[in-house]
Order: sequence, then C-alpha cells, then structure tokens
Amino acid sequence: MRQLSVLCSLLLLSGCVVSSPQKSQYQAEYPNRQDIRSHSLYRFVTTPLKPGGDEYKGTDDLALLFYVSSKNAATVELRFNYPAKTLQATSLDAQNNALSQQTWALLDESAAKPTDSNSRHFWLTKDGVLRTQYKNCTPDMSVGCRWVDREMFITRSGDMAVQYAEGSAGMAFLVIPFYGSQKYLGIFPKAAGT
Repeated sequence: MRQLSVLCSLLLLSGCVVSSPQKSQYQAEYPNRQDIRSHSLYRFVTTPLKPGGDEYKGTDDLALLFYVSSKNAATVELRFNYPAKTLQATSLDAQNNALSQQTWALLDESAAKPTDSNSRHFWLTKDGVLRTQYKNCTPDMSVGCRWVDREMFITRSGDMAVQYAEGSAGMAFLVIPFYGSQKYLGIFPKAAGT
C-alpha cells in the first residue's frame, strides 16, 4: 500500500511543464518575416532589444550563437554565399574591426545531419529561415529524449529574431511520465548603416 501511495504522489508531481515567455511576440513576427535570402550581407547588434531569456541559449548574445563571441564584440556580420552554401559569421568591435570569424555550412532543410559531430552547419528552409536541431535519447534509469531547436529569421523591420526551444519527454524509472518545454525569443536590431 505504501508503494502505491508513493507512486501516486510521484505521478501527481510529474507531468507537463511548458514555458514560452515571448509567445505573443513570436506570433506577431514570424508570419510577417522576410526571406533571409533576400540579402547576402547582414549586420546585427550583439545584444537584443530586450533580454530573451538566457544568454547561453543564443537569445541574449548573437555573437555567442554564431561562435564568434568576444568581450569587445558590438556587431555580428553575416555574409551568405548561397551558391557555395556557406555562411561566414564575423564579430566586429565598435570601430568595425574583425575580432573572430566562423564559417558555417548551409544545408537544405531535407538534408541529413552531418556525421561529423564537429560540423558547423545550419539548415536553410525553403521559406528562408535558418534552423539548428539537436536531439539526444539516452536510456538509463529512465527512458527519454531531450531536444534543442533554434530558429533564426529576419523580422519585417529587418532585425534578426532567434527563437530557442528546448524540451524533454520520457518515463522516469520506466513508470513516471514527464514532459517539459521552454521557448525564448531574442530580437537583435540591425546595425546602423546597414
């Protein structure tokens, strides 16, 4: 009887946790987005218009998201080469001096994930949105999966929007179901003069 009581208590405590602090802002911006392929060169300020939720998730530091982080970074320059399917990200200081640079592969949205775990890549969708995806399913004392997705698009005013989504679902101890997800949105203004 005691085990049944503990099990029922755990079932009541488990379940679903969903958090999406900037949902209404995302719903206003995403349908009115611009195709990122309309330009090959963009520059954005590294800090968002307002905090997106967590700097380590790419919603509060654009340079960190593109792996060109530097304490002196003021803007991030994105140079797309669509025929070669590459994106070159460069962090710049306030005087437009290059600080750090990273090249990314642009994959078609239907392309398989590269087998090289160190590959720097984004999926570019048919409607001009950049995406990253990560999923890990590890069986141990529980059965479950964790996923992380990032979606980057150009807003109607020409700013860069980054939505970070993470979640997990499974069965703890093969008995207790759990599910949780969170979404954060950061909007990075286009740099002056671009």
